[in-house]
Amino acid sequence: MKNLILNLNFGVNKTAVIPSFRGGHVYRFDEALTTPGGKGVNVARALKSLGEMVPLTGFLSGHNGEWIEEALAAEGLKFKAVKHNHGESRVCYTLVDGKGHSTDINEDGPEVPPEAQAIFLNGFDRYISKGAIVAICGRVSRGLKNGFYTRLIRKAREKNCYTILDTTGHVLRESIEAGCSAIKINRLEFEDLTGRKFNPAVLKSFLKKYGPGGLKLVIVTSGAKPTWAVTAFGLWKIIPPRLEKMKSPTGAGDSFMAGYLFGLLNNYSFEECLKSGAGTAAADCMTVGAGMVDRDTAFDYAEMTEVIRM
Repeated sequence: MKNLILNLNFGVNKTAVIPSFRGGHVYRFDEALTTPGGKGVNVARALKSLGEMVPLTGFLSGHNGEWIEEALAAEGLKFKAVKHNHGESRVCYTLVDGKGHSTDINEDGPEVPPEAQAIFLNGFDRYISKGAIVAICGRVSRGLKNGFYTRLIRKAREKNCYTILDTTGHVLRESIEAGCSAIKINRLEFEDLTGRKFNPAVLKSFLKKYGPGGLKLVIVTSGAKPTWAVTAFGLWKIIPPRLEKMKSPTGAGDSFMAGYLFGLLNNYSFEECLKSGAGTAAADCMTVGAGMVDRDTAFDYAEMTEVIRM
């Protein structure tokens, strides 16, 4: 493998469209869209639609894990997972109403036993090549030892890899302190990370603090509102295309990551990478199912995205 997407906490995603959904009622529906999921899977799925295949790795467990393995193969997604039988891989539910609003109900997933963690870390060096792009996406798996993400980042840095993360909580801070290259998170996640209300000045201050340790880029998305990006060379405001009506926003952040990575893999300029991210996110909003995008729609929306250097 060369480039790699880490989706440590695989899951079964079930998405149902219930036009009049409200809490406290009983609903019956003909079918739900059932797919393998996790943020990294959504990224890989969107990338495949755009024309790039980047393999996945992570942990699978139980009967759900067996189904996920079969479903990933059926989608044509490349993967190499470490399997264990310590419980069942998680199930996540998305309920979409008639206005395109979604309600997500996500399990945490099982604890990963120490022996599976050791197998993963010992094999990680063989998964990546020198100079590869490594995207680490999604919620942390339960039971991972302290320092697990630090070891991942340091192993990647030893091979001069570009590491970009979309995760939350203590493992995000741990990865930044270990010297990851970039992060792409949403506004609420940024505020949780920093303990401060988001504004461009706080964003610039954050990069100034962690830049000496290796952090080169911070991207903060905010749904239909502008996205912000900062590097050592400046600050950018990304205004996404206006959508008159959308089917579901679930997975749009993951598709932003996919579009940005697509730009990196195809030697786009930085601003073109940001446009690609915003366009792919917008295309995801026009479908039901996370990471499901139409390539031409994504490219069209990318052209409609405005990127302003501040």
